[in-house]
Amino acid sequence: MLCAISGKVPRRPVLSPKSRTIFEKSLLEQYVKDTGNDPITNEPLSIEEIVEIVPSAQQASLTESTNSATLKANYSIPNLLTSLQNEWDAIMLENFKLRSTLDSLTKKLSTVMYERDAAKLVAAQLLMEKNEDSKDLPKSSQQAVAITREEFLQGLLQSSRDFVARGKLKAPKWPILKNLELLQAQNYSRNIKTFPYKELNKSMYYDKWVCMCRCEDGALHFTQLKDSKTITTITTPNPRTGGEHPAIISRGPCNRLLLLYPGNQITILDSKTNKVLREIEVDSANEIIYMYGHNEVNTEYFIWADNRGTIGFQSYEDDSQYIVHSAKSDVEYSSGVLHKDSLLLALYSPDGILDVYNLSSPDQASSRFPVDEEAKIKEVKFADNGYWMVVECDQTVVCFDLRKDVGTLAYPTYTIPEFKTGTVTYDIDDSGKNMIAYSNESNSLTIYKFDKKTKNWTKDEESALCLQSDTADFTDMDVVCGDGGIAAILKTNDSFNIVALTP
Repeated sequence: MLCAISGKVPRRPVLSPKSRTIFEKSLLEQYVKDTGNDPITNEPLSIEEIVEIVPSAQQASLTESTNSATLKANYSIPNLLTSLQNEWDAIMLENFKLRSTLDSLTKKLSTVMYERDAAKLVAAQLLMEKNEDSKDLPKSSQQAVAITREEFLQGLLQSSRDFVARGKLKAPKWPILKNLELLQAQNYSRNIKTFPYKELNKSMYYDKWVCMCRCEDGALHFTQLKDSKTITTITTPNPRTGGEHPAIISRGPCNRLLLLYPGNQITILDSKTNKVLREIEVDSANEIIYMYGHNEVNTEYFIWADNRGTIGFQSYEDDSQYIVHSAKSDVEYSSGVLHKDSLLLALYSPDGILDVYNLSSPDQASSRFPVDEEAKIKEVKFADNGYWMVVECDQTVVCFDLRKDVGTLAYPTYTIPEFKTGTVTYDIDDSGKNMIAYSNESNSLTIYKFDKKTKNWTKDEESALCLQSDTADFTDMDVVCGDGGIAAILKTNDSFNIVALTP
């Protein structure tokens, strides 16, 4: 028999009825006096419950021999060795207590660590659930705010003011043209309407990107340019695998591409990853004819307008929508253009209807600007100066001054001279002060510049350029200019040529 505390043969063995373990009597009694518990099971134990064991003669002899060997090994001084033996027993008792305490603390630490790990798992699960729930929070909060249109319009107004406060835009210099390069013709889908996209660079130049699109073999092929040196091509799969072609394609901020399909179905596509970000169905009984995402103002929403004058802002991220103007019954628009400050929208049709809507005042009626029905509006532009609205008609240019009463002209209506009706196509840059005209009769490009003093257009005799005689007859033109020079896009019904014009 060995003592569970000292590990030696007990001189006076006893038994604990709780743990049924053998101990040295003095050690067990001391432990019980100190703690009142069994050393092994830690159950309550009294001294009266301790069972003393009477060893057999053989066990007593073994104990005596062991203890006498211990005594002889300790210089044979009985009293000293007895004291040392008692001290040893006390040390062993203290060691046992410390070991028991260590075991208890180890178990508690293990329990705490386990509980901590469990708590971390629970917290991680709750965090995941919170993130999942938070995806729906913006939608519900936006839907709650959607009924208070005034707050949205206040945000639109403040965003526009912040944009204007950044400073005056710089107009790129328009050089005298001395040569040209006619790039190879490319096909495009004329029935897909695209709108120019503008972005403000660090030098405060408002770069205008023009995009041509061809839908073919289940893919959309884009040719984009902002000047004669910045020409990019992008090919992306058509999100509609059923063969549907988009009716309108417009760029938005953050590489977003807006695709309008029949039935007012809008697909938001990431132009870099070709990933479909959202599918939106605009709730309008009329046909959407304009769609645009401003790159600087109110960038969380894009604007759309239908052919009856319903104007709305739609969120890129959720179903939030704000209708700022309701439909009319007496008009039918075909296209539109947004002012650079994003507070005015012009909607127009070829037969001379031109209405300007104030987006920050939904209760205010639109302003009708007088344009001759016979003029046939081709395109309307807001000049970069912010107060000219240029109306390009078949053979005339009409420019309104928005600072004055509705219908006030900035200069007299200008008719392009020397060209017969139907034989010339032209476009005016975003400053409203430079024009390129192309004659299908002489296959020549001519520059016209606006003279502030005379308030008239003058022909630049030094910059007339001729194309080769076998050039196709062009029906439309877009002009862009930027840091990389000037470029013109000459269009037929199914193809276009990029003319890179360099100083």
